This record gives sequence, C-alpha cells and structure tokens, in this order.
Amino acid sequence: MGISLFSLGLGMLVTSQPVSADVTATSTSSSAVRTDAISESSSSEAKAETTSASSSSEAKAETTSASSSSAVKAETTSVSSSSAVKAETTSASSSSAVKAETTSASSSSAVKAETTSASSSSAVKAKTTSASSSSAAKAETAAITTAGVANADSQTSAEVTADSTSTSQVVTNNSNNQNNTAQPAGNSTSTTQSTNQANSQISNQGQLNQFATGFVNRAISEGANVDPNNFTQAQIDALNKLEKYSTTKKNTDTTQFTYYQFQQTADKLAEVDPQYAIPYFKADQIQNLPAATAKDGQTGKVANMDIWDSWPVQDPTTGEIANWNGKQLVIAMMGTPNANSNHLYLLYNDYGGDNFAGWKNAGDIFAGYRGDKKTGLEIFGDQEWSGSAYPLDDGSIQLFYTHSKYETKTINHQNHQRIATANLKMKLNADGTISIASVDNDHTLFKGKDNASANGTHYQTFDQWAHNVTMFDGHKEDFGGADNFAMRDPHIVKDSQGNRYLVFEASTGDDDYQSEDQIYDLRNYGGNAKFQLESLFNLINNDYSVKDKVTGKMIKIGRDMRVRASQANAAIGIIKLGGTENNPTVAEVYDPIISAVMVSDEIERPDIVKIGDTYYLFAASRLNRGTNDAAWRKANDKVGDNVVTLGWYSKDLTKGFKPLNGNGVVLTSTVPANWRTATYSYYAVPTRSTDPRFKNTVLITAYMTNRNRVADYRNKDGKAVLDPDFIQENNGEHNSTWAPSFLLRVNPDGTTRVLPYVTNQGVWDFNNATKLNTNIMTAKADEAYLPWEKGVPFDNGSILGSGQDWVDSMPSDPYTPTAPTAPTAPTAPTAPTAPTAPTAPTAPTAPTAPTAPTAPTAPTAPTAPTAPTAPTAPTAPTAPTAPTAPTAPTAPTAPTAPTAPTAPTAPTAPTAPINPSQPTTPTKPVQAGQAAATNFVDQRLPQTGETDQQHMTLSGLLLLAMSSLLGLFGMTKRQRKE
Repeated sequence: MGISLFSLGLGMLVTSQPVSADVTATSTSSSAVRTDAISESSSSEAKAETTSASSSSEAKAETTSASSSSAVKAETTSVSSSSAVKAETTSASSSSAVKAETTSASSSSAVKAETTSASSSSAVKAKTTSASSSSAAKAETAAITTAGVANADSQTSAEVTADSTSTSQVVTNNSNNQNNTAQPAGNSTSTTQSTNQANSQISNQGQLNQFATGFVNRAISEGANVDPNNFTQAQIDALNKLEKYSTTKKNTDTTQFTYYQFQQTADKLAEVDPQYAIPYFKADQIQNLPAATAKDGQTGKVANMDIWDSWPVQDPTTGEIANWNGKQLVIAMMGTPNANSNHLYLLYNDYGGDNFAGWKNAGDIFAGYRGDKKTGLEIFGDQEWSGSAYPLDDGSIQLFYTHSKYETKTINHQNHQRIATANLKMKLNADGTISIASVDNDHTLFKGKDNASANGTHYQTFDQWAHNVTMFDGHKEDFGGADNFAMRDPHIVKDSQGNRYLVFEASTGDDDYQSEDQIYDLRNYGGNAKFQLESLFNLINNDYSVKDKVTGKMIKIGRDMRVRASQANAAIGIIKLGGTENNPTVAEVYDPIISAVMVSDEIERPDIVKIGDTYYLFAASRLNRGTNDAAWRKANDKVGDNVVTLGWYSKDLTKGFKPLNGNGVVLTSTVPANWRTATYSYYAVPTRSTDPRFKNTVLITAYMTNRNRVADYRNKDGKAVLDPDFIQENNGEHNSTWAPSFLLRVNPDGTTRVLPYVTNQGVWDFNNATKLNTNIMTAKADEAYLPWEKGVPFDNGSILGSGQDWVDSMPSDPYTPTAPTAPTAPTAPTAPTAPTAPTAPTAPTAPTAPTAPTAPTAPTAPTAPTAPTAPTAPTAPTAPTAPTAPTAPTAPTAPTAPTAPTAPTAPTAPTAPINPSQPTTPTKPVQAGQAAATNFVDQRLPQTGETDQQHMTLSGLLLLAMSSLLGLFGMTKRQRKE
C-alpha cells in the first residue's frame, strides 16, 4: 500500500510538469496530416512533405508551418505556444524548462534546443521556422504558405491545389541572413539568424508568387542544393508559371507516365537488375529464320529478309494462340535489309509446335491487292506496319494494322500513319500449305479525329502534327525529327460481354497537347519537390551538360531536353468498335489510358493480356525517345542500349491503370544494340501450360539482332565497316530474326519477375509439350556477342534506320559490378598509458552500531478457504403421465320388485324349565317378518367339550371384577377432586 501511494504521488508529480517529447510535428491541430503537397487543411489526414498552415490536424511533414499548441520535429526557427520544444535553437521563452546548447530564458517547460526559438510550454524537435497551433509535425523545411504541390507520381494525375492563404513569411528580405550555412549548434543567440537552407531568405522574394515560394521551400527542406538568392530571372519566371499550369483541370482517367518513373526505368536498366533484365543468349546459337528467305513483296526478288515486329492470330478474349485448321498463324513485318521495304507477311506452323525450322511463309499479304496493278508489287513509301489479328467464325482472319504513307509536303517529312483494317480470306491447299485467297474491306479505320474540327480532341491528327511549329529563341525548331507522330500498332481486345476495342499507340490531342507549357506542370514530373525543382531547372537550362563517354568532353544537352520536353506527347489510346466483325467501324473514342506528355514521344506496340479479372498492358519503348537525356545516356554508357518494356494493370479496360512494380518497369535490355543477341519489340502472350512452375506467367516474344545487318559490322581502323567478304567468311549475313522466347511471372500484387526459362527461337504457344532450351541461355555476357562485335563503334540512329544524328552514344560491355577494394588494414592501437597509481584510501570511521530492530510478530497464517462443493446437478423432471381416460358409468339396473311378506305362524307353547332355581326366560315371539332367534345356551364347544354357559360365566366374572376396580378408581379420584 505504501508503495502504491508513493507511486501515485510520484505519478501526480510527474504529470503536473511540462513534458519534453520528441514529437513528429508541424502546423496542425487535432488530426493527422500526411501529404506530399503544400496544403491548407483542417481536421485532415495526409502524408506530407509540405508547406502548411492549418488547424485541427496532425502532420508528418517536411514543412514550414504556422500554428500554436504543437509538438514539432523540425529543423526550424519556431514561434509557438503551449508545446514542448526539442530543437537546435536558441530559445527565449516563458513557462519552460530548457535542455539546450543555447542562450535561454525559460521556465516551466521542457526544451532540447540548438536553435533560435521563442516558445511557451512546447515540445519541438526542429530545424525549421514554425508558428503553430495544437499540432504535431515532422518537418525539415521552411514552409510558409498553404499553396500545394501534389506528389504527382500517382495514377490519377491528381490536381495540385495552389491558390491558398499564407499565414507567415519565411522568404523575406533580412539583412542578418545572407547565406544558407547552418550555424554551429549552441553558438547562436540571434533570433533572426538562419540555421539551415530551409530558412534561407530570398533577396528577390518579392518576384516569386506564393505558390512558387512554398514549392521552393519544400524542395529545400527535402535537400535541394539551391540558393534562392542566386536564382536567375529565367528560373524565377519558370517558378512563377507553376501555379498556372499545375492547377488546370486534367483528365483523371488517364495514367501519367512521369519523369520520375522514366528516371527509375533508366536506373534499373543501368543496374542490370535481375528482376527486369532480359536473359543473356548465346550468340553462336542464334539462327536466321529460314522462312524469312522469300520473295520480297516490294522488290520482287528473293532475299534473306529481316523480320521484326510480329504478332500471332489470337483469340481476342483470352489472348491464346488460335488453332486455325491445325495451324498457328503469325503476321510479321519483313523486308530486304537497307531497302526501306516494310510490309506484312503471313507465316504458319503446326499448332502447338515449337520447331523453329517448321515455319512456312505464305507471302506478302497486300502484294497484288494494294500495290502496282501491273507488277503486283508493293509501292515504295506505301507500307504496312504493326497490328493484331483474330479468326472469325467463317474461317477468315480480321486484320488490324498500321497503314503508313511517306509524306513529302509536310514540315517534318514523316510517315503519315493511320489505323486500318482488312478481312483476309484464307485457303488451306491440298498439300498442307496456306495461301491468301483475297483481301476484302481494306479501309482506314481511325486517324485520330473524333469531331468536326481539324484537330483531334483526344489524339493528335497527322495534319495537326504536320503544321505544328515549335518556336525557340525566335526561330522554328523541329530538332532533326525528334517530334514524332504516332497513330499505329492497333491491338484487338474483346471484353467478357463481347465488346470489341482497339488499344493503340498515339499522341495526345488538344485535351492535353504538347507544348512548352507542359514543362511547368508539376504533375508530369512525379517524385518529390526536390526532384521536381532540379528537373525543372535542368530542362530550362540551355547550358546543362553531361560528359560524353567517347570523347570525354562535356556536351550541352539542356536545349535538346527542353525542345524534346515541349514536343513529347506519347500516349496509349483506346477506341470501341462498331459495325460488323469483318467490316468494323469506330463506335466510341475514349481518353488515352496512358500519357507520357513531356516525358517521352514514343511508347509503342501496346499489348494486353488478361489474367483472371485483371488486364495487363505491356508496351515497348526506346528511352532515347524520352526527354531525360542524362538518364538514358547513363543507361547507354552502362549497357550499350536503352530499350525497355513498360507495364500497367487495371480491372477496367478503359481507365484506371496502375504501373507494374510501382514504376512501370518490366523488362530492360542487357547487351549493346549492335550485338547479335540484342532484342526489341517485346510482345506478351498468355501461356497454356498447367505446370505449377509456370503459373501466372506470360511468354515474352521479340525479334533479335537489329535491322540492316548491324551485327555484321566490324571494327576497322576505329571505324564500323560492313565488308561483304568478311560477312561471307563468317557464315553469311546475320539478319534480324525471331529471338528465343522467355517467361515473365506476373504476380497478383502488381509485381513482375523475369524467370530463367527459355524456349527455342520463334515459340509463340507455350503449352505442356513446349521444350525448354537450356543450351541457348547463358549467364555469361561474354557468350552473348560474336567475336568481331565487341567494341565496334556505331550510331543508334543507324540502328533505327532514321539517321537521327542526335543519338550519339556508344555501346559498352554489359555492366559488371566493380570488385570491392580490399579493406584497409586497421592501424595498431596506441598502447594505453600506465594508469596513475591510486592514492591510499582514507580509513573509514567505524560505523555506529545499529540498534537491533524489534522482531516483528509472525503473522497468523490464514486458514485455507474450504473449496466449495460442486453443486449437484438438478435431476431432470419426470415427464407427467398422460391422464387415464375416465370409464363410462355403468347403467343402473332396474330395481327388483319386493316379495310379499310370509304370514306369521302361531307361537309355540313354552317348555318347562330344566333348573327350577333359574326360571327359563320365555322366548320372545318372532315378529312378523323376522326369523326366529337361535338358542345357543348349553351348546358345547367342539375344542374343549365345555358348555358355552360355563365359559361365559367365567368371562362375566372377570368383566365384573374389572368394572368394580374401575368404579372404585373413579370414586377415589372424584373424592380427591372434592
């Protein structure tokens, strides 16, 4: 009891004092705020790296805040009341107790501080400038406004709120603060001196609007290495544009592929992360596709053709490979190398087979149907590109493809692409071969225009793009074709209700059009404010430079990046089809499902696979089509290529897609682009295997070896040379061919992983009979190239076949981690100095003998309580017996009639008495109706022979004696009473 009372008293003492706490806090009251934005809130919850002024909230923030009654963990200068402060500050306060390396006057509060602070009864761990009310925050910022910048690395392109009211001003003109250098802990006494960059005073602050000020403060708090005093006028102008372009309404059905996700993609590629890295293949095992040696539909000559973008004829609902009369069908782009021949061919093999040599070529699909009527050849510049196909019930094949014509009268001189469709009538010949009987209903399906205007609302049209003129520094700029137009690669999908859709590569239209304004929309960046600010300044800096790997010189890429960012508007679009299956039309045009505006100008070959109730979208891209030159150049320097597959997933086919793996990265290249084993144009198809190892997998197909005999170049005197004699000496041409296919696991949680399972080249249908090829895959990068390929200089522009001289990176060996250096041997420890001999201790005085304590009386042992007996379980009550049914009463009998009385006889004369001394009592005459009485006198008993009279006399005497005694007794008793 004494202990309990003592504890209670101690508890009262403790709770009566101010509490010093490390509370993660800023600018709020009675609620929780966690946000990556600059916000003004009340009673809210968010995750924040923000600038905030609010009440009734609790914030985890890297912010500057205005409030009172708060606990703040911040790198701040704080003005607050009713809170406990743990800070690196110099504090002048009342009602506080201070634990600090400070100059402090305080009472009745707990403060750990190395900062400049004026507070009352507060707990603050801070390196920020804060005035707060009833709030908790974690802040490493100097946040001063409620203008908000949302973390745009999300799937909904959330709007950024900005037009709000600031409650305090951090960025001010202050002559006492001219730098961003933090002061030594405990040595500051000035309440105006800065302790962190977050407290930096911008001398030209008046030129920044409220939104820009809050954004800069938040970026600094997150570690941005900038000095606002040194902002250029161009930087100030750019910052002041953020509010206008970051707060406009944007379509939330479209998922933004952000600048930050692009950066992460490039980083994963450079790391050769095994989760995403494409397997290494043995270069000496790769073969040209035998079926690619055929008549070129454009030249009319038999050639060893390149084969690249390919796709199977599939079930449009399940995505599985169709079984067409026991055959599997694939349509592919093919053409003679270096002849600008790009046309579609039909290939076939046994259904379910994986024999690479079993593929046959049915020829050019459109030769004789669209080309020169006299020669039956395709026309140069009139080409067919990637698409998709599915079988109809009548045995025909419905083909969707890209119809492209080379336009010479436009400003940018590029291919005019449009989505087209045709119905192919097929013929199975007696010898087992397949031919195309006819091409019907060939027509353009969609060009991007969805209304009566000249421009596309959802998607850019060719006319809209062709007349686009980007102006920089007063002159026209198209930068060598960096601005691409896209309306291609249609992929057919049917939903569970039978509705038909096409997903395709496109460019954004008027709703979210390409322009320099996109540079100032923070939603395009993703990441945090630090990343956004640094990326913005790089994009607007014409002098931004990186080191060229080949020359070792610094090259300016800033202007290139700015131009590209102003023109980039890649998108994945979707339309709904109407009409008949063999002659479809467009029924409805939707917003893009993916947009990469400002980030990339090419995300191609979209492909959707449905697993369970989820749609998985895959698309290929070359990072050098993006706007972050520094990122893709780093990838090129490490690997020698920059091709990737991106991916998203959604349960709704038309919207709401989320990036796979959180950043959209699915596959990354692993070898230089000029090696035999370089791959691209990845296309995913579902698997049919029931082996548990392959559950939730898709088969990744691709072409291998870049076009136009890139793998045949050799290094001669430091130059890449294509030598025909050398080619013949090394087993002939190494053309683009089908790659070995490999498996990718797609997990239900939205993550993916490349699996170590590889098939033969040219496998499209992965089933229980498909063989894994362990001989063609290797873990050694040194086996992934032909002997002459390593170190051959090349221009990526030559690989793309477009002569884009702005791509000037060189390949390198695959990235190999540097072996760690041996650790430095530790220095021998300094021998310790001999300890000083201790002085002899003073002899202690003898202690006073303690008085013997009174022995306590032994307590009486308590008697053990009697264990209660278990209660007797009650007996179950006896069920009552059913009552006996009463018997029916007996009917009474009729009464008997009385007999007539017998007439009395005359009395008999009395007999003379035997004993003269005792006269005989005369017999009483019998009355009429009575029987005569029997006389038992003088009857002898059969047992003794005595007469009854003798027996009766003795009994009578006894009765008489008893009567006399009783009478005497009664008389005596009466006399006593009297």
